Amino acid sequence: MPAARRRRLIEVAAAEFGSAGYEHASLNRIIDRCGMSKSSFYYVLSSKADLYEFVVRELIADVAADIDVVAPEEFARDEFWPRLERFFASLTQVSQREQKFLLLGRMFYLQAPDPARTAVSGALEAVQDWVQEVLRVGRRCGAVRTDLPQSLQAELIFRLLQVFDEWTIAHYDEFADSFLAELADAQFATIRRTLAP
Repeated sequence: MPAARRRRLIEVAAAEFGSAGYEHASLNRIIDRCGMSKSSFYYVLSSKADLYEFVVRELIADVAADIDVVAPEEFARDEFWPRLERFFASLTQVSQREQKFLLLGRMFYLQAPDPARTAVSGALEAVQDWVQEVLRVGRRCGAVRTDLPQSLQAELIFRLLQVFDEWTIAHYDEFADSFLAELADAQFATIRRTLAP
């Protein structure tokens, strides 16, 4: 599939899935808006579930290319909270600048059937593993409290991040960018209050 047509398919499908939800998304509408024939579409992908997973994988790759993921060890010592705050702020800035973050976020929280959730599950597991490693570093250098078991603490923070993310995505169009930046600061402050000794 030519690159321009591939990009168009990703954009149209992401918008359709993100606005209508997986169950109500119309494969015919996506194919029509892309100017494709059904035979062309089915030559490349075999179902709506395949399309969903394809789009999520592509958006994850695009988003990953825009993020400089910090190795957990770089948060060690006195740099833990300042470095984490800078990383959180950079994620917020990139996500406000790039539409693909919002499209991916809207697709992440859809209740797609299990066969179509492989890419989402893999990405969420990678984020969860990263959070656990960052917490391990923070606990080791004294920047993160140790009165809870680490696995419980990691689950708590991961779920808190998910709630923040899901709520922000659901209400994204209701607020100006300045409010979204303030909201991100308040969310980070909540995480810090939860974790700091």
